[in-house]
Amino acid sequence: MQPAPGSGFVVTDKTGATERFRVNENGQVIVPGLLAAPEVENQPLCYNTATGRLGSCSAVPPGTGLTDNGDGTVTDHATGLTWEKKTGTVGSGVDCSTTTCSNPDDVNNAYKWSASGTAPDGGLFTDFLVRVNGQLCGTSTCPGLGGHSDWRVPTLSELQTIVDATQGQCSGGSGPCINPIFGPTVPLAYWSSATDAGSPASAWAVYFVNGDSVSSIKSISIVYVRAVRGGL
Repeated sequence: MQPAPGSGFVVTDKTGATERFRVNENGQVIVPGLLAAPEVENQPLCYNTATGRLGSCSAVPPGTGLTDNGDGTVTDHATGLTWEKKTGTVGSGVDCSTTTCSNPDDVNNAYKWSASGTAPDGGLFTDFLVRVNGQLCGTSTCPGLGGHSDWRVPTLSELQTIVDATQGQCSGGSGPCINPIFGPTVPLAYWSSATDAGSPASAWAVYFVNGDSVSSIKSISIVYVRAVRGGL
């Protein structure tokens, strides 16, 4: 019998440790890390109706398995992550460290990673994330984007998953290397949450003009951002 989306089940590893899991709407189950099985922590697994067992999910090609949720968010079923969908028209960048950027979803807004030099205390965290999580909307109970208040800055590896080599300049055309379902995207750098281990005053960003990762100075660089939730 195949577990229905939204149902759950218990898995026991060879040490006797047990964990209860929930089946996602897309059929995937995220295993948070039993001691013995599966071997890869946070590995997406799918239920195989033929064998009645959990196993690897079929690979999803870049640019597929994406759903526009109709609430300003996009879900990537290959990773289980939900992304902020940007709004507006790509134009001149806005330095949100000197200007009040009341709409965090505006594609032209750009932020500093740090105000003090190395800590995550720049507008990226103290203004953008606060706004996208609904904490400056005027009431204490106001929900964030898509009704959620757990939005965060993506890790470097997460951000790299939405670079699409079949789009934009990556495929010999023009514009950003990302599926249009994510809304307008500036073909420049977007912040990740990852500090550059070799230079603590810098953090990693991903260029959506070619997919490269670049190290940018946290307290000086004014860089774009797209929020994510899920995972981790």
